Amino acid sequence: MSISMWEAIAENKRRSAVLIVTMGLLLAGIAAAIGFGFGGTEEAAGVGALCGLAVWGVMLLVNLAGGESVLLSSANAREVSHEDAPQLYNIVEEMRIAAALPAMPKVYIIDTEVPNAFAVGLKPERACVAVTTGLLGRLNRDELQGVLAHEIGHIRNRDTMFMTLAGVTLGAIVLLADVGMRTLLYGGGNRRRNNNKDGGLGVVMLVAALVMAVLAPLAARVLYFACSRQREYLADASAARFTRNPEGLANALRKISGMQNPKSIPSNGAVAPMYIVNPLAAAGSANIFGTHPPTAERIRRLLAMQGMDFSREEAAGA
Repeated sequence: MSISMWEAIAENKRRSAVLIVTMGLLLAGIAAAIGFGFGGTEEAAGVGALCGLAVWGVMLLVNLAGGESVLLSSANAREVSHEDAPQLYNIVEEMRIAAALPAMPKVYIIDTEVPNAFAVGLKPERACVAVTTGLLGRLNRDELQGVLAHEIGHIRNRDTMFMTLAGVTLGAIVLLADVGMRTLLYGGGNRRRNNNKDGGLGVVMLVAALVMAVLAPLAARVLYFACSRQREYLADASAARFTRNPEGLANALRKISGMQNPKSIPSNGAVAPMYIVNPLAAAGSANIFGTHPPTAERIRRLLAMQGMDFSREEAAGA
């Protein structure tokens, strides 16, 4: 398990780079299709692709400048110090040392009775960990340590950076698709049919652009969610290594998954997939649109790690 976990993390990072590039190409493709459907020329398609990439670039710059703050604010999280929550702060520090992170993550609390947690940060030096008051009140120390180790695992494995970049790219694709659909249906499409001598060709190009506008966001979501599910398994395995106690996280997941209430936890389409258990789909999902694997399967895998020699794994991954 030791070598395979580290190899899986390295492979996941390589797939992440490919995924971001693929999603970027999808974004450029949908923008080009919209431009071509609107103008009917290769030049129009090129302008469309450039405009799409420009929108993507602006959204990336905004998130690079302060994406963590935006996500934490949307979750109504407030920063706390060691004096405010000493046990929480101490456990985060313990897991930071176990994971060999270069800096202490900032610690946040979300005031809701629903137990959950997530981490954000484009790089370890900017990382933040947020937990709910419900998590602090319902988990014992071993369970809380398991949850925080899972979130530190996401930071160590650079999942938080990927989720931010992929989420921004997916958001740009969905935004362009929505704008493109409206433009083609109510603006450019009508002008295209009126101005083209061959009306049949205009209709074909319009339909092709509309199909691209529908399928590109769908394909991007499938890629995004599939990679997210694998990251949850790897963060669970990382938590088991950091704590040497897989059962702690397994018990925490069992409690958390049974107490979710989407209406009582601050979340949205961008933040929900970052929680340790997605509050919008607490039981997890085995289908292609699930952001998390089934909780029962995560628990089964964790319990199967009981008694493993994590010292050999650590040596293999060093």
